[in-house]
Amino acid sequence: MIPIQDIINKKIIEARESRDREVKHWHCSKLGQCLRGVYFERLGVKPDKEFTERELRVFDVGKMFENWIIGLIDKQEGVEMETQVKVLDEELDISGMADLVISYDKTKKVYELKSKHSRAFWYMADKKEGANRQHEYQLWTYLKLLGVEEGSILYVSKDDLAMMEFPVLLSDKKLEEEVMNEVNLLNRAWKEKDPSILPLPNGKSWKSKWCRYHSNCLKVGTKPSSYLRKCVVCGKSFGTDHREKILCGEWECLEEHARRKTSEYRRIHRSAKRK
Repeated sequence: MIPIQDIINKKIIEARESRDREVKHWHCSKLGQCLRGVYFERLGVKPDKEFTERELRVFDVGKMFENWIIGLIDKQEGVEMETQVKVLDEELDISGMADLVISYDKTKKVYELKSKHSRAFWYMADKKEGANRQHEYQLWTYLKLLGVEEGSILYVSKDDLAMMEFPVLLSDKKLEEEVMNEVNLLNRAWKEKDPSILPLPNGKSWKSKWCRYHSNCLKVGTKPSSYLRKCVVCGKSFGTDHREKILCGEWECLEEHARRKTSEYRRIHRSAKRK
């Protein structure tokens, strides 16, 4: 009997090992995840567990779907494309590989190609909340490093080949703020050799569940925060090192929260007097 499964697993593991290299920069694809895990991966710490053979096969099939899409686009007349475009910003200390850059009719776009099993795909579709935020972080960073104004995340359902596409714009200020906040935090932690600067995800969150270095993440303490923030929606308070007020519906410092509420009261009171 020919051990087909063993042959497949061996080939995939060998290919994976040949791609494993020392992490010299932050990777765009790691943004939006457990930042402590990202830190320990770059440090070269041994993960809590290695990828299983099944997980490696899933990754490999995901790459096949990517190549299938690229092959179909490549046959279109008038379309110029680049694949696996390397990006690097030494100042931000971040690098990555953009899946696909297309030039068509004087327009350039960057595409990030993602495949999901149908359950995850349709769950995302039914939620109607758009693309996964960490994927938006990844693509926005590619746009910034390539100097391209627009991109899209294309999701493919591996079971039924349904597709969804979500645009991402370089001009998205909220996205820029969130991405740069993570990159700056990572660089500060790396410079000070202190992962406790980085946030520790909630124990029940997907960031904790899928972090392969989480035993190390839990070992380091959490630095006391400089500012106290309050949610303008639910009123919950929490600590942060970031002083700036953020958009309504997100988080803001208590001082700014009080000042804004007082200003609103005075404005409404003055308006009522005029009437």
